[in-house]
Amino acid sequence: MTASYQQPDAERCVKSMKRSGKLAVALVAAILGVILLVLGSRGGKKAETVTPPSPSQATPSVEEYRQGLETRMEALCGCVEGVGTVRVEVMLEGGYEYVYATDKKITSGGETTSFVIVGSGDEERLVYLTERPPAILGIGVVCTGGGDPEVKREITALLSATFGVGSNKIYVTGHK
Repeated sequence: MTASYQQPDAERCVKSMKRSGKLAVALVAAILGVILLVLGSRGGKKAETVTPPSPSQATPSVEEYRQGLETRMEALCGCVEGVGTVRVEVMLEGGYEYVYATDKKITSGGETTSFVIVGSGDEERLVYLTERPPAILGIGVVCTGGGDPEVKREITALLSATFGVGSNKIYVTGHK
């Protein structure tokens, strides 16, 4: 009884590709694919290397930002049932915060953080990511109907949900 040996499919495929010259093309394509995967996994979203806008550009001043918040809050509170005349005051923390790209390195000696710098010589610049407006420290609301506990609860919940401020930082009272 003689047993015949059959080559596995993969071996036959490789031999066939060698004869037709397709093996070299397949290997080059595979290597190129691996290179593209490695290069593509490095980055993700690239940060822009722009300077932050000056106050005269698109960013409103802190005072304009505060007044805009107050106007929006007054309009929103005025839509609540049981509320008449509304006056809102907003207290902000500091000013705008500019956020720049950083690089963290963890070694056996600890962690170090440094800013990402692009360019060379006189052209060196930090990589600007975004800016954050000042945080809201507190909101005071004076309105007709503000003495009613239901109206207080509605306004507090509305402002807390809309502007991301804790209810303990919102005070609502009635108007004279």
